[in-house]
Amino acid sequence: MIYFKFFLSFILVLTLSLFAKQTFAKVTPYEGVSYTVIVIDSAQNTPLQLVRISLRKNGAFIAGKVTDPSGRAVFGDMNPGFYSINISLVDYIEYTNKVNITNVHKIDTIYLQGIVHQELVVSGSHEQNITTIDPKTGAQVFESETYHPSPTTQMTGLLQQNMTGAARAPTGEVHIKGQHGEFTYFVDGVPVPLGVFGGLNDVVDPKVIDRATFLTGAQPAEYGGQIAAVIDVQTKVPSGKAHLDVAEYTGSYLGIDNTAPDSLGINASKLKPLNMNGESLSFSDHFGKLGVFVSGSRQETDRRIDAPLPYIYNNHGFDYFGYAKLDYLLGDNDYITSNLNFGRTVTQIPYDPIESGPLDDNQSTTNAFQTLSYFHTISRETDHESNLFIGGYVREGGLIFTPGDIDANTFFFGTDTTHGYKLAIDRNFITIGTRAKYDIRLSHEFLIAGGLNFSATSGTENFTSRDSNQTPGPSITTNYKGSDFGIFAQMEYHPSEWTRFDVGLRFDQHIAPDALLQAQISPRIKWNIFFDDATTAYMYYGKLFLPNNIEGLRTIASNTPDNNAVPTLPERDDFYEVAFIHNFDFGLRGKIDGFRKVAFPGVDDETIGSSAVKTPVNIEKVQINGIELSLSYSNPSTPFSAYANLALTHAYGSGTVTGGFLQFLDDGTNTDLDHDQRLSVVVGLKYQPQNWFLSLTPVYGSGLTNGNGDPQTIGLFDFNQADHTTPSWIVDISGGYTFNLAGGSSFTPSLFINNLFDNSHLIKGAYFSGAAWEDRRNVVLKLAVHI
Repeated sequence: MIYFKFFLSFILVLTLSLFAKQTFAKVTPYEGVSYTVIVIDSAQNTPLQLVRISLRKNGAFIAGKVTDPSGRAVFGDMNPGFYSINISLVDYIEYTNKVNITNVHKIDTIYLQGIVHQELVVSGSHEQNITTIDPKTGAQVFESETYHPSPTTQMTGLLQQNMTGAARAPTGEVHIKGQHGEFTYFVDGVPVPLGVFGGLNDVVDPKVIDRATFLTGAQPAEYGGQIAAVIDVQTKVPSGKAHLDVAEYTGSYLGIDNTAPDSLGINASKLKPLNMNGESLSFSDHFGKLGVFVSGSRQETDRRIDAPLPYIYNNHGFDYFGYAKLDYLLGDNDYITSNLNFGRTVTQIPYDPIESGPLDDNQSTTNAFQTLSYFHTISRETDHESNLFIGGYVREGGLIFTPGDIDANTFFFGTDTTHGYKLAIDRNFITIGTRAKYDIRLSHEFLIAGGLNFSATSGTENFTSRDSNQTPGPSITTNYKGSDFGIFAQMEYHPSEWTRFDVGLRFDQHIAPDALLQAQISPRIKWNIFFDDATTAYMYYGKLFLPNNIEGLRTIASNTPDNNAVPTLPERDDFYEVAFIHNFDFGLRGKIDGFRKVAFPGVDDETIGSSAVKTPVNIEKVQINGIELSLSYSNPSTPFSAYANLALTHAYGSGTVTGGFLQFLDDGTNTDLDHDQRLSVVVGLKYQPQNWFLSLTPVYGSGLTNGNGDPQTIGLFDFNQADHTTPSWIVDISGGYTFNLAGGSSFTPSLFINNLFDNSHLIKGAYFSGAAWEDRRNVVLKLAVHI
């Protein structure tokens, strides 16, 4: 039935598009022009990277780009005519002007002048960079300029607060479009997959992110792997002269009362006035054609993980991040970039003392990656452009779980039900991979691209045990290997200025331990309709192949009761999406889309026996339906900006739960999944005049499943609230002021209040994995110096 409905929708849009060809021909009568902007530092005569460039027509936002390391930004297929151009970069005087784009005038070189704060004259016309929608692609673009989170915010928190369709989830997770965290970071063109399944996956320090593109639907054929979302990260790079940034923060929880147990801790006598602190340091400079950015941070908190109860106890943790980026400009047509990243989280594991008794568990998670990317422009000739990208990467990760001496002996090996043990875990992996892409425009109407990716993963699963006398028990060590391979071809066919077809074909192959080779051919097609410069619609269909992490868990799973010999298989999806995008002339931009995803099989997670090991499992059939609305507002005439992300999503599963080498379960006829939250709303209100900011971010969730797990109705508007946690509003507020000092230095104190109204609520119930409670109200003071 759904395919018939989709076919009818396709016919309807085809009819409308044929009508649009006649109706809007007068709006877009000219062949598009490729317009290039080159931005140069006027003092050092060097190209500037990550410069924001926006083009407006009659007040409406038409296109936005950022410059690459060669200082270039290319706006493809622009309709000839007059535009307002705005060029901005931190520490440089903003440039605004009128530009007439024609077949003759297709390139501009702009020299930006550095700011001397004492001499700066505020024009009041600066446009705030706010999280918004790319009007041509429909992808969501995150901007760090107006994002002012608490310094304790991790990367998953950034995604939850800025990505449409992302639902609040327990620590280290984010649910996107009704799915678990099957997403992949891309840094300078190469993928950075997630780490050990069940570990904390804050792979990237949000402090080093300058801009990111969120692609949660309509993925072209070039993207494979875990692509419930593609997060294309652009990290901070040096601009102009040397810079040094130093920041320090400290914070405390402010609960409603002082009785024990209360919102601060399970034991009032052990409360501390300060519950969190941290430091960060970054340095950047240019040495000729070489740009260098180095950053490091340390964080300490009494509440590192969302706990199964709303108290602070046995939850002390540390986070360490180190990052370096190198850019080298080889010439006008070539540059290379390299990223070096290391992160480590060391934390206690909170527990429910009534359910499990006293525990003293500790966990250490490591995540690291190194990348090297080469970008080469083969041709810049109009309508015959071609480019080559080659990238390589190494990805390392590990998880060490250490049970406490006071822990109960709850793990039993095989059929032995009399000798219990405490199970320690040491898991690690390394992935080495490469990705390449070549594209060439054969004419104005036709572009083709092709490429491939390959990665090989190896690792070790080491499980050791102790009995109640701390005597070593059985141990299991498994060395494993696997690989992923993908190849794609795609094209853009632009037969008329009012429409474009993006068509691609992808082949993926997945080799994992103890499983047969898995492969799929995935066609993908996106039909774009350009009604005018500010209005776009598209329809998309794509087959998706989402492989699981390559891990070696069969041996440990075989030691659980009623184990099975069935591995977890990759998720295979049919994904449908329809979207409409419009930019208004007063600064409002919006996108509304509807989507449906059907997975045979789908994927969820489960705990292996009574251990602390999580593994992906298959659900026979998963269906996800949703409607999303993305809004953003910014205007050069005001320092106020805002965005709103609303998502109505229903994720439900049916049939047998298999995989993970575990006992089969049954999800019934239709069961709301543990990552099903029907309504998610995020609003960001920003007021950022010269030298200070005020930010208010309310987040609403109608609630994840609470663990009842009964069969449910499947309507998109059937909230099934009795089987979900209580709806909640979580409000964060922050503000700060920048004092400009001599020589271009500055000092910025800022204050952050998280969970302003101290809303204590259950994020999710104990369904498939453990329960988790919301972080309570806390106040953080940050002091930052920029030199």
